[in-house]
Amino acid sequence: MSAEGFSPALLRVGLEHLRIGDRAAAEIWFRRAVAADPPQPTALYLLGLLRFESGDAEEAADLIAAALAARPQHVQSWTALGNLRQWQGDNAAAVDAFRSANLLEPGNAAVLTSLSQALLTSGDAEGARWAGDAAVAAAPHDPATHLALATALAKLKRPLESSEAFRTAAVRAPDSAAAHLGLAVELLQLGDSEQAVQSAETAVALDDTTALGWFTLGTSLRRLRRFAPAATALERSLELEPTRRAACMSLGLIYTELNRLDLAERHLLHAVELDPDDKEAHSILSNLYCCADRFDLGRRHALRALELDWCMPEPHQTLAWILGREGHVDEARRHRDIAYGARNLLVAEALRPIQRVLVLATTGSGNVPERDLLPSDRYTRVFWFVEYATPGQAESLPAYDVVFNAIGDADETGPTAASVATFLKSCSKRVFNHPDRIERTRRHLAPALFDGVADLVVPKVARIDAVTLAEAGLAAAARGAGLTPPMLVRPIGSHGGESLSFLTQDASEDDVNAAARLRRDHYVTAFHDFRSPDGLYRKYRMIFVDRQPYPYHLAIGNDWMVHYETSGTAQHPERIGEERRFLEDPCSILGERGMAVIRAVGERLDLDFCGADFSLLEDGRVLLFEANATMLVHTEASDGPLAHKNVHIERILEAFWEILGASQRSAR
Repeated sequence: MSAEGFSPALLRVGLEHLRIGDRAAAEIWFRRAVAADPPQPTALYLLGLLRFESGDAEEAADLIAAALAARPQHVQSWTALGNLRQWQGDNAAAVDAFRSANLLEPGNAAVLTSLSQALLTSGDAEGARWAGDAAVAAAPHDPATHLALATALAKLKRPLESSEAFRTAAVRAPDSAAAHLGLAVELLQLGDSEQAVQSAETAVALDDTTALGWFTLGTSLRRLRRFAPAATALERSLELEPTRRAACMSLGLIYTELNRLDLAERHLLHAVELDPDDKEAHSILSNLYCCADRFDLGRRHALRALELDWCMPEPHQTLAWILGREGHVDEARRHRDIAYGARNLLVAEALRPIQRVLVLATTGSGNVPERDLLPSDRYTRVFWFVEYATPGQAESLPAYDVVFNAIGDADETGPTAASVATFLKSCSKRVFNHPDRIERTRRHLAPALFDGVADLVVPKVARIDAVTLAEAGLAAAARGAGLTPPMLVRPIGSHGGESLSFLTQDASEDDVNAAARLRRDHYVTAFHDFRSPDGLYRKYRMIFVDRQPYPYHLAIGNDWMVHYETSGTAQHPERIGEERRFLEDPCSILGERGMAVIRAVGERLDLDFCGADFSLLEDGRVLLFEANATMLVHTEASDGPLAHKNVHIERILEAFWEILGASQRSAR
């Protein structure tokens, strides 16, 4: 038999081995066929494919090139060469090979699909779209063609068209993780987070090793404010791809929402490690540290963010906050002017808002914490920082349904008063927490505001201005107001025990004067010992919504300065048990007399949202610490030691949401 006749026989033996899966034997027979008839194009092509599959790209390329030299019109060889070049990273050569195959067989859907992918990798998204369109026209029932077209359209930022193409690919190939993931990504671009979650969940169920799939799922869940499952998905994304900085940033923001500041800090620091010049990460970290009263770190990251971008408003806001708390009034004002001078209006759009709320705010520290009161999934919030209002701005504000006056500290209303008054003259919407009623809640006005409320003890309070402090000293000024130790001294506008001093009867005049170290007006309050018979101190908080009382928490500590977070309440089961009883039935703890006092306090405050901190004295009277609108209400971690509070917090929030909605319904 001649070599020409012998070679096909060898080729047939090799093909039989290939059919039964014996690739090693098939390669031996293909090599024999090539040796018997070196120009044998089919054997060269098949041998090249086998070598490519074995990872020997160099020999595979030589074999396929030889096959093409022997048979230039062989479409499969051009396609194999294109795949090989693309695998080697030579996209230009891959495109040339696929183009050659397409010229020989223009309607070949597989060739057009491969050409689309190669053009996209080469950066020619428009060319990839053309090839994808042609592939779909050639094989409309082939999911691969729709997937190629969808990928090109996504690159061209045409999410509506690309989502339809991904959807078609997913319908035709339900087990294609790539199709479901692509659809999820494009739905997210279109703002359809609910559908994006479904597609991303399908994608990760089909392939749980794709970091992008978990990242897309986490991002979609976060937009829906489903923070706990979002965190789980994003954590999985980081396990698979630890360098995905966007996942770190998202987790930092999510854990901040969940009040898990330790985890938020960890992920934001990881983002900074990945990119030390990430100005957003530095800015968010600075705010995080500021909220935790870690001012040195807050200042450091704010300054680093401003080194990277001096015009970022958020770091200026943080520095203004820190400097203001430290008494550096002029420096704080300089940063506030930069932050808010050019941007005093911020619109936070909700995905599916039930109301648009205009929030009157101050750039100082006197705002009502509104994150849980006005959750971002329910309310579009239009924040207006009023002290930077411009002439005529009140008439050109974005549309809103109701007004919530978040300037809850009467001592912080000075810079905003004139602009707010002008705005209210023309405002036709319901205003919650009207400024006139906020003004009545200054600490030194409390004795007069609550005068005549039976069984309520309101300590004597004096407000001493900064000029008097500088000239006469705090000790003399306090005596002039009829106050001597033991007494509490705090600068105006301070909250949460910030800069609060307790002066005992043994305090020297120097100690008293040193307590007012900041150049600000100060409050001096007579101290009443409120220790319980068991030696512990108790501070109750009641929230008032539309004048009605709702129990919020009971902090029990060993020290007179009882703050819930530092009191140790969460570490003592018996204290948690007592708090539970208060939350479930406050009358059982306070008694009828105590509840009558609290109801009277809510009526005298006459605000839509506010609160009171107080204690119960041994004789059954109520000792008032403070009563105003700047009361923090927030949900607790569902898996934490304080989760028992959430059902009661939900009642507060639902009551507030009800009066917001009722005001709009009555206006119709």
